[in-house]
Amino acid sequence: MRLIMEIFGYPLGYIMWAMYQLVHNYAVALVLFTVATKLLLLPLSIKQQKGTIKLQIIQPQIQELQNKYKNNPQKLNEEIQALYQRENYSMMSGCLPMLIQFPILFGLIDVIYRPLTHITHLSAEVLTQIQNICTANAISLGSYAPQIDMLKAIQSSPELFAEVGADVIEKVNSLNMVCFGLDMTVTPGFGLNLLVLVPLLSGATAFLMSWITMRNSPASQSAGGSTKMMMYMMPLMSVWFTTLVPVGVGLYWIISNLVASVQAVVLNKFWNPREIAEKMKAEREAREEQERKERIEAKKLAKERGEEKSEKALTQKEINRQKLAAARKRNAEKYGDYEDIEVSDEDLKG
Repeated sequence: MRLIMEIFGYPLGYIMWAMYQLVHNYAVALVLFTVATKLLLLPLSIKQQKGTIKLQIIQPQIQELQNKYKNNPQKLNEEIQALYQRENYSMMSGCLPMLIQFPILFGLIDVIYRPLTHITHLSAEVLTQIQNICTANAISLGSYAPQIDMLKAIQSSPELFAEVGADVIEKVNSLNMVCFGLDMTVTPGFGLNLLVLVPLLSGATAFLMSWITMRNSPASQSAGGSTKMMMYMMPLMSVWFTTLVPVGVGLYWIISNLVASVQAVVLNKFWNPREIAEKMKAEREAREEQERKERIEAKKLAKERGEEKSEKALTQKEINRQKLAAARKRNAEKYGDYEDIEVSDEDLKG
């Protein structure tokens, strides 16, 4: 786990450092960091939205398969997978943005636990020197986040660390990780204190995001109880998770949920799954009705010419010929253009 945190921590640390250089306020830098990562993930969010639309469009076909193969789960799964392949739909299109959030969270934990590496950019040699001074002065360093203890030790007793240089001490003292009375490095835990607001807000914003998502997805509204239960389980998981990690991670989670909620509202305005699905359904029904009328007119025209055949006996070429002839006949009647409506092979090629 530590290796994973460090792998993702270094690239995210540089982004966080750049934000901190702009505003020189850790909490504000964290907000900017959150917005920046959301913007980077925007293409995936758009892909997720389009995947939701695609799922909504094929939902009636899925329901037909579920009714048809309700007693044969294996066959149902095969048919649904075949449908996904035909419609070029991937289940991962909806999961990918959420899966990417976890590496960001692990990396962010590393950024918060190692501020001297990621924000002040102290070298490994200087960090070792500070650690040795702490050991010599019986200053306890936590095994999981020793840099937090180093930071606090330098800020509380800078005279003990004079040998590392005034520039290093100045860098460390200028790093303020407290905002509105909340220390970004502290873990809320399960005690009753001001920090409990962070997990509660993370749960509330997670619920808001889930509610907006389900509200604009008819497929989710018509889904079973297990899907709707996720609307309540995810906020509870958010509360649990942000109780066990530093306040800074909780703040990221809150801002991330709020940005995602706004993003969902905007995306639903331009790519609303309900509206697009209904529009495509109406277009499909209109197209099927038009094709039905063309078949009737084609059969009628063939009967008038004594060329009527059973529908099974007609080749695809003959069907296309009759449809084109029927269309020409309608145009002739509509516009008074009584040119020859015969259809040649060259016409079919065009």
